[in-house]
Amino acid sequence: MKVRLAKTAGFCYGVRRAVDMAEQAASQGPVFLLGHITHNDHVIRRLENMGAVTIGSPEEAPRGSTVLIRAHGEPDGVYDALENRGCRVLDATCPNVTRIHEIVREAEACGRVPIIVGEANHPEILGILGCTRSGMVVSDWDELEILLAKKPELYAQPLTFVSQTTAIEAGWKKTVENAKKVCTNAEFFDTICGATSRRQSEALELAAQCGAMIVIGDSKSSNTRRLAQLCAGKCPVVLQ
Repeated sequence: MKVRLAKTAGFCYGVRRAVDMAEQAASQGPVFLLGHITHNDHVIRRLENMGAVTIGSPEEAPRGSTVLIRAHGEPDGVYDALENRGCRVLDATCPNVTRIHEIVREAEACGRVPIIVGEANHPEILGILGCTRSGMVVSDWDELEILLAKKPELYAQPLTFVSQTTAIEAGWKKTVENAKKVCTNAEFFDTICGATSRRQSEALELAAQCGAMIVIGDSKSSNTRRLAQLCAGKCPVVLQ
């Protein structure tokens, strides 16, 4: 049996950067990780063994403590809450996610309505939403079509579309293609992470050439689930 390993296997840049920052902080003293730094229980346990403590909200952080913001990013209100508690913030938000925050803030400041394409309950999406007052989330073109039917005024309103960094590229392209036909004042920013696109393309290529595929990662990870979903159309897939 021949086993082939994807060249792009492993953490993306944003998660690697966040984990490195957490390791360095933990080696220097107590650090509190706001939310799961990555959707991988093995990594979280290793960091906790180094002394890092995972918390679920800013209110759980001791006053004056060091708190690390994960790669997914957080809503603006979280930073305000940590500042009010006198916490030192280590911001490990992925630069690609930070760019999306900047895009939606600028769009709203110009009177545009941000439309975010992604999973409504994903931490990254919640962080992006927390940077806007009028932003809306749809998972794909079908949901956007339903939203437009409920709010027909959106057809002519100035809209700014962005995507979750880990979205499936084909779904984003379909949404853009159809939205361009009906939304008369829309702009589109392809904010899918380049590393995500490369991993998806390579996984599809490997799946087409192999008899079976093993996707190694935590089932809670959006990246992992999407890779398994994509490859399942080409060959049998095991999520490990």
